[in-house]
Amino acid sequence: VPQFADWCMAHVGDDGVVRRVAVVHGDRVQEQRLRERSPVVPLINDALLGPARIIGTGEVDLVEDARHEARVLAGQVDPGVLVDAGLGSRVSVPLRARQQTIGTLTLCRRRTGAYRATDIPWANDLGRQLALAIENTQLYADARALFEQSASANWVSLPDGRVTACNQMFAQLLRFSSIDDVLHMGASDFYADPSERDRLVAELRIQRRIAGRETTFKRHNDGRHVFALLHLIGDLDEAGELRKLTGFIVDRSAQKDLEEQLRQSQRLEAVGQLAGGIAHDFNNLLTVIIGCAEIMEMSGDRPGVEAGHDPLEELTTAARRAAKLTQQLLAFSRRQVLQPRLVNINDSLRTVHAMLRRLVQPNVMIVLDLDPRVARVRVDPAQIDQVVVNLVLNASDAMPEGGTITLSTETLDIVDSYVTRVTPTRPFMHPGRYVAVNVRDTGVGMDEGTRARAFEPFFTTKPFGRGTGLGLSDRKSTRLNSSHVSESRMPSSA
Repeated sequence: VPQFADWCMAHVGDDGVVRRVAVVHGDRVQEQRLRERSPVVPLINDALLGPARIIGTGEVDLVEDARHEARVLAGQVDPGVLVDAGLGSRVSVPLRARQQTIGTLTLCRRRTGAYRATDIPWANDLGRQLALAIENTQLYADARALFEQSASANWVSLPDGRVTACNQMFAQLLRFSSIDDVLHMGASDFYADPSERDRLVAELRIQRRIAGRETTFKRHNDGRHVFALLHLIGDLDEAGELRKLTGFIVDRSAQKDLEEQLRQSQRLEAVGQLAGGIAHDFNNLLTVIIGCAEIMEMSGDRPGVEAGHDPLEELTTAARRAAKLTQQLLAFSRRQVLQPRLVNINDSLRTVHAMLRRLVQPNVMIVLDLDPRVARVRVDPAQIDQVVVNLVLNASDAMPEGGTITLSTETLDIVDSYVTRVTPTRPFMHPGRYVAVNVRDTGVGMDEGTRARAFEPFFTTKPFGRGTGLGLSDRKSTRLNSSHVSESRMPSSA
């Protein structure tokens, strides 16, 4: 300040309103008085001289002898503060940025005649430099706000991997507790494959920009993968050396999950169409086989029974079991024609219980716990039988050392998709009254990996040659009957 003035003030504003005032004075006491005065004393918009006039007109204001210029202090609320600060000569120049006046710079000397018309060029030049500095500061603040408040996860790092900046979204996406924690990490640690960063840096040295690259990052707290689109911009010096790189991440994890679900749905649709076509043709062949067996039985032209084995009966039984398998395939492919009617679930379970006793291992006990108060339901009886038989057989296979399978019924009142009594929540169901059929066993249950795939068609944990994997996927198809299927620590064999 001493080189240009005894003291100075800068007023910065827009739309005719002063937003900020800066004061520098050689005397700290006077500087403090001016600082305390500036925020509370408004500018006189119709003043003939001073900052307000310059902001309005964009013209230079030169006062060579302020002590004999009455207009300088005219209308001032506290002119004594300006006089005490030293107001002998004054020059005020506009601060211009982006083709508009954003404020004024006022230089003051105690001595009169300190400023002349010849001082206006250098004062204007000083004002231009100050305006440029103000504009750059504002641009930096805007860029910083955009960087920090962006919906994308942003960070800046050096070629050696040191992280110099990031926004809050970046810390949240990769599960850091704070931005400071990010700054203490190496940039390679953000990637699922740390060597990928080295490849990206090498590419940036050549291309300077990478846009829309699918990249996998990892969370800091649990190591889970984050699928994202990566945009990188390299800052190179005049020699072409990479000085820093700025990255922007757009999280695609949710979209990735949806894409995988779509692909899975398309695969299942294709499998369903194939299974339905095969089942339909196979069912036609079985119809011929069963029909011929029945004709042989009625005509008496049948092979003899040897050692208690009736070949014709075994042929018919095997064909009918194969027919049931085709019904499962048709149900999965949605080609089965359902025949729902009012059924007493308790009666259906009692009927199937006798057959189940012959199908399970001798060391497995099947217990019925039926609620006599349950209402009748409209379902396809054949599908209910398939549901129970498959679940019971799977439960039996999962208990090679023996155990107990309990078939029970109960009435459930569903309110807002939750059971009113204290039980685990069910999948989404419309509120109302339901009849529940529960199949419980004393087996070891499924691990999380098996549970995640339990309803996939053709997935099975049984040895090769045993099980079709259609057990729970076929059960899931019973939703055609307006029913719902849920599982909780179910047997580990499907």
